[in-house]
Amino acid sequence: MPLVVHGRTKDALVIVPVETDWRAGVVTFLEGLGGDAERIERHIALLDERAAGRQPWATELAGRTLPNGRAMPPGRAYAEMLINEDLLPLYDVGGFPVSLDLHNPANEAGVDDYDPTVLELAIVADVGAFTGATLDSGLGPEVITAQRAAHGATLGVLVASLADAVRARFAYADISTTGWRVPAATRPESVVHPSSNRLRAWDFLWSINVWDPELVGPDWPDRLARLALDPARLAEIDRHQWPHVRLERRRLDYGGYFLQYRFLFGAEGRGDRAHLDTPLASQLGLRSTNLQLRA
Repeated sequence: MPLVVHGRTKDALVIVPVETDWRAGVVTFLEGLGGDAERIERHIALLDERAAGRQPWATELAGRTLPNGRAMPPGRAYAEMLINEDLLPLYDVGGFPVSLDLHNPANEAGVDDYDPTVLELAIVADVGAFTGATLDSGLGPEVITAQRAAHGATLGVLVASLADAVRARFAYADISTTGWRVPAATRPESVVHPSSNRLRAWDFLWSINVWDPELVGPDWPDRLARLALDPARLAEIDRHQWPHVRLERRRLDYGGYFLQYRFLFGAEGRGDRAHLDTPLASQLGLRSTNLQLRA
């Protein structure tokens, strides 16, 4: 990611070819969030500047200070923008604000696996919006869990809506910071069974996914239809998560295939990916995000 930012959801990304008219789709998406013409125009202008590499966050957010007078880390400044509107316009999606940013435009993070042929649109929000950290603990665990699952469902709706609007090649969202798993899966010093080929986000299965029809084969609808959760595997995860693990799959208006199976974000336990993600990925012929890391 461009910054180490703890105050946002970091892996809600919608990927489009860089030559597409993504701006028109973004306008449609933001209008659906209730944005007015002035706000959307200002937002698009900011995204244009960032796409051109003229507004990197490390520079834009530098020079801010904490209440004690010390320098504020850019990540903290970015996180505060997602609560108190600053450079990024915010939109209320039902009790919490979200915004739209670009992930690593013009390779502002300086990563080795940067791909200039695609643009990654990032749905960003304070991480507490999706993990439930901001919910009233006095409501009781069952109520809080249900509310968290509702927020997770909202994230799925946002990903699907944006993917539909821009005709995404691929879109995904997952728990916390998971994007690092893509490059790590090819590094012998990082994982036990590294891939010898370059991997992309769409080589993996995530908690929320959207595939363009041109990205997958003609048998993809049948694969999705046959996808099933193994009750024995499901029994291995926390029982409080059971009601909120389900297969939600549908065809989007532009033809893309949507799949979401995890709705509680931030509740992942040890071994959950092995019991849930790996079997599902195997059924679809994709890689699991359950990497065997070297000590």
